[in-house]
Amino acid sequence: MKNMRTILLQAWTLATNTVLDIIRQPVILLLTTTCVVLIGLLPSTAVFAFGEEARLVRDGALALHLVFGLLVAGAAAAATIYTEIKRGTAATVLCKPVSRSLYFLSTYIGVLMVLLLFCATALLSGLLSVRMVLPSMQTDGRIGALFLAAMLVTFGYAATSNFMFRRQFVSQAFIGLLPCLAAAFVTAAWLDPNGHAVRFGSLMAWQMVPAGILVSLAVIVLAALAVSLSTRLPPILSTSACAALFFLGLVSDYLFRTAAATSWWAGLSYRLLPNWQDFWIVDALSGGGNIPWGYVVATAGYAGLYTVAVLALGLLSFRRVEIL
Repeated sequence: MKNMRTILLQAWTLATNTVLDIIRQPVILLLTTTCVVLIGLLPSTAVFAFGEEARLVRDGALALHLVFGLLVAGAAAAATIYTEIKRGTAATVLCKPVSRSLYFLSTYIGVLMVLLLFCATALLSGLLSVRMVLPSMQTDGRIGALFLAAMLVTFGYAATSNFMFRRQFVSQAFIGLLPCLAAAFVTAAWLDPNGHAVRFGSLMAWQMVPAGILVSLAVIVLAALAVSLSTRLPPILSTSACAALFFLGLVSDYLFRTAAATSWWAGLSYRLLPNWQDFWIVDALSGGGNIPWGYVVATAGYAGLYTVAVLALGLLSFRRVEIL
């Protein structure tokens, strides 16, 4: 029991240190802020969609969630194992003693925690953005003001915290985005377009939530790929490899599925590549449709099994890395 408690304490310490290392990277805040701002600007770019404004904003928000999730996953992984090996920090930690398995898995948990914060932030931004859209090519200025206020409060808090308490601006801004957007979301959920109180969430596009969860599952799988590749590849190459796997997974149905019946290598490629189409079924929301929660659970199982397999390969790779 004492040994297990020690292992859990080590894992928690390594994971939290990984989180702190990642959120101190300016690129993480830059990517997250860019994603949130672009999502917030979507209603202003879809005002001439002639009745399809909400659909375009919803699909655009989820697409930005997925693309920037890939970038954040790559950047977060780049700030962990490969960089720690080059700086010599990994060697210091592994002499504690801490096993390589614990170090690798704790690092992934730290990356995962950061990505879950990013995904929650992106999903809240998407819900607020869709709520801004009104019929007849109009936007709800009150929701836009709440969105803007959340951003201003976030960076105001980070600046104040840095000036008064010497806390790092980047990490405080990243951490502050989620609660500020959550406060804006809760306030918006009580308001109608005229500013009157309504039943909580009655005007929110809740059918977007399972779609956002599916996109978040895809980001979790991408994180496993990025962390595993970072055991061998430098940041630019690992991110590029993730992007290549992402693209191949998107087109695997067209490239390999038909040829799988006659070619063993096509069949193997089709089975090994992650099928990102399973995570992107936004078309099911068209016409007031919904994504069944049973499908979300089944896809979560697929994502979990794929993530475990990728991490197992990454762990085997990390065990053979020479750490000086």
